[in-house]
Amino acid sequence: MKAFLAKGRLPRVRVSVEGYDTLVPQEDIKKALTNHFSSCGEVLTTKKLVRRAFVVLRGDGVEGKALQLDGSDVGGWEALVKVTPTEDEVTLRYKARLLKETCEDKRCRFGITVRGYDTSLPDVKTTLVKHFSSCGKITHVYISTLDRKTNIYFSRRDEEKKALKLDGSEVGGWKLAVTLVATTRGNPDRVSKKRRLSYCIPGTVHE
Repeated sequence: MKAFLAKGRLPRVRVSVEGYDTLVPQEDIKKALTNHFSSCGEVLTTKKLVRRAFVVLRGDGVEGKALQLDGSDVGGWEALVKVTPTEDEVTLRYKARLLKETCEDKRCRFGITVRGYDTSLPDVKTTLVKHFSSCGKITHVYISTLDRKTNIYFSRRDEEKKALKLDGSEVGGWKLAVTLVATTRGNPDRVSKKRRLSYCIPGTVHE
């Protein structure tokens, strides 16, 4: 169990990769990048956009190892590798779009944010849904591997309140921190007069 917990606390880095042929199928690029960066550490996620891809890595000294692959050959093309902050232009646009969608989504009226565990571990959704299902009907689950948190939404306010009572509970050796997600429909008393929203970027979105 100690080794399991220690693994989740290892350093992480996100790098952007350019230089590949944009006509190559997405799965082929993702597979090539996963294999190429596996020598640096554990490859958590690989996401391909049009002209660049993002790879999230975990492990000791992972940033330096990844940067050493700048200019390396990946099956006939040269990889241009840079460390990319999570708050880059693409991410900010994604946040803005998600914020708008969350505001308009009727499934997101009442919700909680859960922290305190490694979101890159397998079966995260299954584990959390099982843990919080006793609180009521779960309508939506957002898992953010980058922010290491999950938003879980319920159909009623009383279900949300039950979920908040699970703050400090343990799941698989991890102690969960449960807080309220402010929504304009569900929690007007918890947000300011400017009607702000709380949100997370879903590295993976689970319906």
